[in-house]
Amino acid sequence: MDAIQKRLINIVVLVLFLTTGSVALQAQAIKARRVLMDTTEYQSKASVAVRNIINTYSPELNKQMNRVVGYTTSEMRSYYPESPLSNLAGDALLAIARRHYGLDKVDFAITNFGGIRSSFPKGDLTLYYVYSSFPFENSLVLVSMKGNRVRELFEFFAARRVEVLSGVSLEINDHKISKLIINGEPLDENRIYNIATIDFLLQGGDRMTLLKNNLGIDYSGLTLCDVILQYISVFTKNGEPIPARTDNRVVINNPKER
Repeated sequence: MDAIQKRLINIVVLVLFLTTGSVALQAQAIKARRVLMDTTEYQSKASVAVRNIINTYSPELNKQMNRVVGYTTSEMRSYYPESPLSNLAGDALLAIARRHYGLDKVDFAITNFGGIRSSFPKGDLTLYYVYSSFPFENSLVLVSMKGNRVRELFEFFAARRVEVLSGVSLEINDHKISKLIINGEPLDENRIYNIATIDFLLQGGDRMTLLKNNLGIDYSGLTLCDVILQYISVFTKNGEPIPARTDNRVVINNPKER
């Protein structure tokens, strides 16, 4: 999505916020609420001013959201511990981080299952489905951590729940790590690893407080949705489908609820 398209979406959201916010101020009652912009139910209950704003911008917004950005050969869903859509998200984060920072500057990638909110349909993939699946403004960050801290991170995953990974081969038996390969090599607790992740997890989202035990952070300025679109565009330009695969990058044996 280019800058003009982003600006259009931001204008719609901003104007809606200002319009509904000014009404609230006039009534001396400020109340935050979620606006469902693409529902006819909301539009039917909206004020005339808000409906006019939606009617003004929605044709162009719908045109952009219906733009085909790629295609799939099967439906892509997200499920634990790995799935076609979650693997796509992890692989996109790793690949675009390496493009941004350098191939040898990024060891592996982590994002979260909770940030994937929909699925990709089989066939043509429009911008709408990308934004539906990755709706949050989470940004790509590069986090440096010593190997012993990285082990603590994966032990946390083993004890609780593994998040979306790329560049990693992980096997867990009864909540204990039995294999951990990073970027093709066993974990070295004495070296420094550079992890592509998102600011939501860096800030402790999904209880990922261990990422705060880092040696440095670089903020890319790229949102996760930007990352996904850049990754998809590579396959689209080559006339190839969006990859939908699982590869046993995460194997969990004898899982027990905790």
